Amino acid sequence: MMPLEEWRAYRHQSVIGPQGDLALILLQNIQGPARIDGIPGLWAPRTSANSGLQLTASISDGIAIDGRPVEGTITLETDVTVVQFSETRSAMATEQPGSEHLLAVWDTRIDAVQSFESISAYPYDPAWVIEGTYVAGEQGQTASFAHIADQEGSLRHHQSPGDIQFEVAGVSYRMTPFASGESLIIIFGDLTNGQETYGLGRMVLVTVNSDGSVVLDFNRAFLPSCAFSHHFNCPIPPRHNRLPFEVKAGEKQVVHR
Repeated sequence: MMPLEEWRAYRHQSVIGPQGDLALILLQNIQGPARIDGIPGLWAPRTSANSGLQLTASISDGIAIDGRPVEGTITLETDVTVVQFSETRSAMATEQPGSEHLLAVWDTRIDAVQSFESISAYPYDPAWVIEGTYVAGEQGQTASFAHIADQEGSLRHHQSPGDIQFEVAGVSYRMTPFASGESLIIIFGDLTNGQETYGLGRMVLVTVNSDGSVVLDFNRAFLPSCAFSHHFNCPIPPRHNRLPFEVKAGEKQVVHR
């Protein structure tokens, strides 16, 4: 694990990068062949059984992949294939539970990138490195999360192999993570939200040890993507992931000049 200050520098660079959270200008669900205003090419879902997209374009569209112009129909692998429209504008196929055929478009020329200054954060506090226990669930278990841009009452089902149990000031708490690739992430709320920290909540990675113990380092709590761009559709902390105290650790807010 990289040192905290190095991790914070990495976070700063990642959000302003070519596919960084600040640069997102579009996140659109592609349900059938479609042309999108301001975006060249014809976009279609890969198949009903596979995530990803298909792009049909001609040389005149000016689209490139790995420096090569796109001519004809190609398949975009989810979160892998980068489509380049210009030096500053790019796109990828991506997904989230319930939306397997998303088109994400970024542009580093937008004001949010140009005015970005920093991600404010609390000073390191060893008291917020908390040990706990991983409580495994059933194989293939999912957990339900509402998302910020979805219709009220609708839920998306994320892979969630178990719960995380830990204590703060002698009181036991249990929170539900979701799986993101090989990682487990908890989206949590606390009493700093909307005051000192981003209103929706924050996220923290779970480190699971071979003996079933876990470490939650809230000094590395980070802002969800929707803190940087309103185009993201972030999960909302469920009630049992909302802590009844202040977590004065980790990232706080996006700071613009």
